[in-house]
Amino acid sequence: PTTMMTAATVTTKHSSNKSGKSKKKAMPLVRPPKLPSRKRARKVTTEFHRLTRLRDEALQANLPQKAQHYGERIEEMGGRVEYQRASQTSTRFFSTSKWVLGHLARNGWLYGTRLNTEQEEDEETPTPTTTTVSKKSGKKRKRPTNLLEIGAINTELLDASRRTTVGEGGEVTKKQYNLEVRALDLNSISPGIEQADFLEIIKPDQLYDVIVCSMVLNCVPNGTARGEMVQRMASFLRVGGLLFFTVPRTCLELSPYIDRASFQKAFDFVGLKILETKNTPKVAFYIFERTAKASRTEELPLYLQRVQQIRSGKKFRNKFAVVFDKACQVQVCGSKSP
Repeated sequence: PTTMMTAATVTTKHSSNKSGKSKKKAMPLVRPPKLPSRKRARKVTTEFHRLTRLRDEALQANLPQKAQHYGERIEEMGGRVEYQRASQTSTRFFSTSKWVLGHLARNGWLYGTRLNTEQEEDEETPTPTTTTVSKKSGKKRKRPTNLLEIGAINTELLDASRRTTVGEGGEVTKKQYNLEVRALDLNSISPGIEQADFLEIIKPDQLYDVIVCSMVLNCVPNGTARGEMVQRMASFLRVGGLLFFTVPRTCLELSPYIDRASFQKAFDFVGLKILETKNTPKVAFYIFERTAKASRTEELPLYLQRVQQIRSGKKFRNKFAVVFDKACQVQVCGSKSP
């Protein structure tokens, strides 16, 4: 086929149809940037994690020149912005937001939350609620379900919380879901996403009903910081609240410092019990429930107090670990609040 170019479009001329008229298809000269392929995205995320780990290790070893070298290599590959683009590609094949919203919808959480008195009395800081009884219907009104998304790489959950229903006349009648979302990320890609570090934000007076933390814990630089993050997620959730969590399977299956059993024990230590779990070829998915605080009588295993090898072999080359320092242990046991 022949091609004719104009200042505005590229028009491709095809063979004539039965009526003798040619078919033309106009395409813009400037196309929107394409997301990387799935294979390319996986390479970008893997390399970003590797270089970030090496940079952080150099900083801990007080080797500033080496740390700068790895920092420059991270920037050369596009930095965190390119990493986020690659992560967005991965969500096209399995959307964390759809997984979360699907579970919340099936269990009624999308349409508000009603807390019972026993749950509120178990909390250190009671969760305020607007639940009241309607005089007309006698039904309990539900307050919005409060959701915190840590490491938001898109606005899908935010968009869901703002979705409205439209009446026959085209007027907006009400919000589709009784859901409030606060989204955080170290490098915000949207005005609706708050640029903040979860490890530095202040614990709210109103605890969250739901926390979403997808492919974030593996990006935290060391085991102690990961332990702090796990402890803080538990402390930000009300009793009965849900944590939707994902992590690369390699972190749990190819690390000499942690396996699935010890990983589960770490979350159980802070009061998060597994409700559901599943796996894809690359990712482990968990739904945890925040349990009521109980006294900790058994001693925390040494491998959760400091980085310690629990298995050996050439294939165990991943550096992933979760440990709780003394400060975290004191907070979990209830002497202090984060």
